[in-house]
Amino acid sequence: MAQCARRHDARCVLRERGARCWRPPTVPAGAPVPGPLRPWLNEPGSLTRRLRHLAGEDFSVRVCTERWGRPWLDERRRLGLEPRRRAWLREVVLGCGQQPWIVARSVMPEPTLRGPLRRLRGLGPRPLGSVLFGHYAVVRGPIELARLDEGDALAARAAGFGGEPGEWARRSVFRIGGRPLLVTEVFLPSLLEACRRWP
Repeated sequence: MAQCARRHDARCVLRERGARCWRPPTVPAGAPVPGPLRPWLNEPGSLTRRLRHLAGEDFSVRVCTERWGRPWLDERRRLGLEPRRRAWLREVVLGCGQQPWIVARSVMPEPTLRGPLRRLRGLGPRPLGSVLFGHYAVVRGPIELARLDEGDALAARAAGFGGEPGEWARRSVFRIGGRPLLVTEVFLPSLLEACRRWP
């Protein structure tokens, strides 16, 4: 298993398979972030809104999976979940028409979805971001960045939509009334190309 530089160990999470090393944006990751991608990785507000602005009426959401399951190790650690606790797992592809730009994965612990927040299980093709930022008082935790290795499960998801080893990803914990959910987004090469064409 790959190890992060010692001085960053306290800020880094490693998975059982491959290395997914999450760092704050201020900590170097061994390779510079492409210039057009920086504002996307550091976007503090709704990424959905930013995507809609770029794609216009062609903005699209493709649902890959919505199901109960066990989060990955680094997700459990980030959310403070016990190993056997399940969560609602949602994976979607956001893009412009048939062009995929971002692979997004949301992890919603079972207690988070009690009461009115049950509706988050039935989003279908509606983007989670528009629901969170449009209907709830959301508190966003710090943004963390990672570059994905070839053996990483997130990289495998992205590879199905044109992703390559070394793709950039970010994640944040959102809290609604103190209830956490984790959102991870993988940025595909096609988004970088679109940003260069339409700055």
